[in-house]
This record gives sequence, C-alpha cells and structure tokens, in this order.
Amino acid sequence: MTMQPSSYGVPPPPSGGTSRPTGKALLSASWRMLRQDRELVWLPAVGSVAGLLAAAILFVPGWFLGAAIGGTHDNSWSGVLGGVLAVFGATIVGIYFQAALVIGANIRADGGDPTFGGCLRSAWALRGPIVRWGLLTATVGIAIRAIEERFGFIGSILGFLGGLAWAIASFLVVPVLVAEDLGPIESVKRSSHLIKATWGTSLRTTLRYGFMQFALTVLPVAAMVVGAIAVDSGSTAGTVIGVVLVLAGAAGFLVLAMVFAAIGSYARALIYRYASGRPVPGIDPTLFAGVFQPKRRRRRFA
Repeated sequence: MTMQPSSYGVPPPPSGGTSRPTGKALLSASWRMLRQDRELVWLPAVGSVAGLLAAAILFVPGWFLGAAIGGTHDNSWSGVLGGVLAVFGATIVGIYFQAALVIGANIRADGGDPTFGGCLRSAWALRGPIVRWGLLTATVGIAIRAIEERFGFIGSILGFLGGLAWAIASFLVVPVLVAEDLGPIESVKRSSHLIKATWGTSLRTTLRYGFMQFALTVLPVAAMVVGAIAVDSGSTAGTVIGVVLVLAGAAGFLVLAMVFAAIGSYARALIYRYASGRPVPGIDPTLFAGVFQPKRRRRRFA
C-alpha cells in the first residue's frame, strides 16, 4: 500500500499553549492503535527469526567466496565477506518487517483493518525500494564500524557522531519509503527535511519514553537473574524454581521486546503522518507537537 506524496506541507504547531506530551502519552497513543491490530505484534518476532536465518544463509557463500580469494587463515577475507553478506541480509529483512508494521499503522490510521498477511504482501510490493535502502543503510553502518575499529579512540568518537547523525537523518526513511515513490537517497533527504522542518525534539519526552522501556524490562531481567542464582544453588527446589523464573523472565522479555518494537514502528508512522500533514484520525495532534515541533513555516511540497 503506497500513499501519494502529501501536498499539505508541515502543519503549524498547536495553539492554545498546549503543554508538550510525555513519552508515556506518545506510547499510549500508539498502543491504542496497535491494540486493535494485535496480530501485527508478531511481525517483529517473525522478522527477528527471518533476519537470523537470512544472515546465516548469506554468511555461508560469503565465507566460501572469501576463502577462495584469500584462504581461511587468520584475518582472511572469509569471515569479512561472510559477515558483510550476513549484515546485508539481516538488515534488508528487518526493514521489510518494519515496512509491514508501518503499512499496518497507515491502514489503521486511514480507517482500515490491517492483517498480518496483508501487511506482508503490501511490503513485498515495495521489495525494490526496501532492498536498495537496506543495502545503503547497511553499507553506512559497516563503514561507521570500520572507522571505529581503525582509528581507536578517535574512531569511536567519530563513529558515535556519525551513527547519531545517520540515525537522525534516516529516522523517517521507512515511512517515507512506504508512503512516497522515492529512492533511498531521496528518502533520506525527505526524512531529513521533515525532521528539520519540524525540529525541536523534547529531550524530556525522549528520555521518559526510554525510561518506560527500561522500567518495564527490569522485572523480567531480574526474574532471569534470580532464577539463574537459584539454579546455581544446587538444591532440587532451587533448580525447579530457578528454571521457572528463567523461563518466565525470558518469555516476558521477549513479549515486551515484540510490543515495544511494534509500538515504535507505529509511533514512527504516526510521526511521519503528522510531519507530512497527513491526517491522524483518533489521535490528538498535540501528542506529536512535542516530538518534532515546527520552528517556522516552510515552503509547502508540491
């Protein structure tokens, strides 16, 4: 499902002195939509498994190709090429499932009823742009990693700054790929423009959102730690209790990871809709003003 480029431009900030939203408010807004599409919560989990399989499958030919070029001794090309192909595969598959979630959010926001299979089919129709974007962003990530490893402490600083800049510039690329007929470079430019046109991110909102994720994952992690200690005690009762705690904690952690991944994609889709002037039915537009708050009016897009 591909929407046509917006002609609305960036909406003005809400009037009336509305206070900035908290991360909790944004999470709640996204959760209210996702709650109607519970089957889509499985997309991040399936995507993670598919990404691991793609990485493993592509690592093998990369390893053999590297071995043919430089042998299998230490520091040979086998591990390098295998790792590069694995990164490409995992990245492309991950973006494919992110696009499916963004498509689901757009369908819901437009009054439709997205389905698991329908979102995947719609994302498959965008496989060309998804592959091109996956290759570009994976290449940038590999280049940043190479700089970090080659230049030591200075490289770590440069890598961090480069990674941060790239993350900001590409923040809305997947929603742009889904909604607009643009190539990877144009999508980055479009994403950067939307962010710059509506810049003014509330650090407090971002920190609260991150804190909520951290706070909710503390309990399952703590359960796994306590369970591991109980298992290590050596007693039969301790082992049984420990195994139960570890399994429960792992299950809870995976469920939260799935939910937060889905909510994050929904939130990103809704932020894009707001920033590009698209309607966000059922969602208070003031919730998004604190995420990217316009500094001034810009020229509207044709």
